[in-house]
Amino acid sequence: MGSACRILLLGSDSEAESLRARLDELESQWSRFRPDSQVSIINAFAGRPVLVPEDVVRLVSHAIHAWRLTDGLYDPTMLSELQSHGYDRSHELLAAAEGLSISGLNTGTRESAVDQIDVDVVLGAVAMPEGVAFDPGGIGKGLAADILIDMVGEVEGAMVDLGGDLRVMGNWVDGGPWPVSVANPFDHPNDMASIRIHGGGVATSSSLRRTWRGGDGFDRHHILDPRTGNPADTDLVAVTINAGMTWVADVVAKAALIGGSEYARELIRITNTAGLLIGRSGDTEVVGPLEAEIY
Repeated sequence: MGSACRILLLGSDSEAESLRARLDELESQWSRFRPDSQVSIINAFAGRPVLVPEDVVRLVSHAIHAWRLTDGLYDPTMLSELQSHGYDRSHELLAAAEGLSISGLNTGTRESAVDQIDVDVVLGAVAMPEGVAFDPGGIGKGLAADILIDMVGEVEGAMVDLGGDLRVMGNWVDGGPWPVSVANPFDHPNDMASIRIHGGGVATSSSLRRTWRGGDGFDRHHILDPRTGNPADTDLVAVTINAGMTWVADVVAKAALIGGSEYARELIRITNTAGLLIGRSGDTEVVGPLEAEIY
């Protein structure tokens, strides 16, 4: 999934291979960088229903729910805008590219097409609106972590970490909460904080991690504001969220970052999650019941 992935099982490793195989299966279905993936196929046939596996129905259905949950600040139909800003390849290739041909910043407002996605759960079909493409970024890794944890049987504890979107079950080695490091967005890979979670998932969204420079000389990042189609410009540079499900943590973190600190506080409250907000000057704020140690 374009990220370093870790699976940690405490007390037993008998399920490790099956979990890895399941992760590979999800990657093969969901990746937008694989032309034979189910996501690429529904995008290629936009305007027509496509029969897809249950995993893809689940992914798209969750993404539509996430769009509603975040008042549209999470939007899975921004693939064309991402590509126009230069994010048309996996990040490791993007980071090595120079002088990317990039469109200028959009002007005016943007209308979302999420409410036009047609999902038939009974038939197992998805139809994207004509001219619209689905992007699993911002939810795919979180949902995959949830799916893998649900497969784990009798172990003392387990963690699935997919590029920083992680889900835990059971207890850490000392029988207590799981320690999770929060990267410093200004000085990666050093840490800015450590949080301790008793369950559920954690996800971080940052506008300083996946960045690139185009031929126009301006830097871009991959967190786009659905209202404009441009890289988000708010008073926050990173948000870490702890939620019961990792896909929820994933979309809340992204929407909170895009919406800014005032919106983030309200979204965390109404979704019954907890979070760490990091501002442009490095200021931090803990919102909700989160055990956090700031360095």
